Amino acid sequence: MMSVFAFAEAQQSGIFIVKKPGRRNPCEQELKMLIGGKKVCVLKKPIVDVEGLEYVTDILYDPIIKSNHINLGLSSTSVSTLNKTILSLPNAEFALVVDDDVICVFTIYERLTTRYIRIGSDLDIQSLFIVRDKLRKVRYE
Repeated sequence: MMSVFAFAEAQQSGIFIVKKPGRRNPCEQELKMLIGGKKVCVLKKPIVDVEGLEYVTDILYDPIIKSNHINLGLSSTSVSTLNKTILSLPNAEFALVVDDDVICVFTIYERLTTRYIRIGSDLDIQSLFIVRDKLRKVRYE
């Protein structure tokens, strides 16, 4: 006898492409933002899986723009994948997902030259602590 749980999908983590659903093109997978609870439609599979996320820094402060943020380190393969994606899909939106929670949605406007992305610059410090703790489940530096 097969277990009912065999059909339940495992929670996913990684970087997904955000999809704009339409009448003829419905949403494949709708996930909730970790902060704010807004729903985001993403493709079924990540373009960068969790192994492509190499590290997460603690909360950092940028004195130039006067904001706190977290850096998410990417493997060279992940950077290459993201750069190829923005070449073929300019202005594509991406969602960083950890355990089916959308951490943030972002757009890459020009070729990545660093192996990290800065996230959370727009969040207050309490929300940034929540994001940092969630990201630590994936990678920690």
